[in-house]
Amino acid sequence: MFKKLFPIIIASAIFLTAFALLRPAPSRMVAVAARDLKAGHVLGEQDIELQSIPAEILAEDVVSDESLVLGQPLRIDRGKGDVVRLSQLGNLVKLEANERAISVRITDANGVSGLLTPGQLVGVIATIPHSSSNTEVSGTFSKATIEKLRVLYIDPRFAASQDANVVPAEATPVGISGMSGLNTDERAREGSVILAVPTDLQTIFYDFSATGAISESCSVNALELLAALSYTDGASVTLYLMPQENPSEFSSPGLWLPDLIRTPFPTATPTPLGTPSPTTQTPAVTATIVP
Repeated sequence: MFKKLFPIIIASAIFLTAFALLRPAPSRMVAVAARDLKAGHVLGEQDIELQSIPAEILAEDVVSDESLVLGQPLRIDRGKGDVVRLSQLGNLVKLEANERAISVRITDANGVSGLLTPGQLVGVIATIPHSSSNTEVSGTFSKATIEKLRVLYIDPRFAASQDANVVPAEATPVGISGMSGLNTDERAREGSVILAVPTDLQTIFYDFSATGAISESCSVNALELLAALSYTDGASVTLYLMPQENPSEFSSPGLWLPDLIRTPFPTATPTPLGTPSPTTQTPAVTATIVP
């Protein structure tokens, strides 16, 4: 009797195993772009459709109710079939009357490794090379310049938190078509950050009190400073994070890199480079980089 049942038992086991393996993964009906859409586009009924997508590859803020996204502007481009998430909706930038937005190209090394998020406050360090036929006055100068710049937007490919807004190309399940967009398996090592910059003049303060010299200052327009640094060969912008509330002040005399060089032998007296001329103009906004 058992010999007669044995083939049936084996066949049943094989059937159940095959059924478990071939059974489709749980899925959800979520909102996707019905056509290619540009950032800033206000979503209408013709722009959104519901599509069944495996739940295991969906982000937490996907939308199953189309009405939740209608009338909302997109923050980023969406290709046809791309999942539309709540975090991708809303006005891209909101500027005060005395602010302007400017884009800064950064890398992991000078952009806090992609840890920036909209709403954070950052400061800017300017690094400027100086070359001369006189080796004693050739080197690199670095200076903390302006603070309290508000982060408005980060290139999603550069942000450290993975943006699971699309299905990675190599992970697209069979039978799901129209899934396009960025592959989010790996984060880019460089990207753009948009900063809200005050239009008022900023004071850059050179604190020489530790050396007994007279401290100096100069006034700059932060938009012009960032643009100049972006288009000067060898110059760079480094962003650093600030506390959101009550940041403490600190001293910033500026660093002339050759001054760090010391040897066991008598150090030659460097040729003075001079310092920026002081200004009598009082800006509306003053950077808090003072002792």
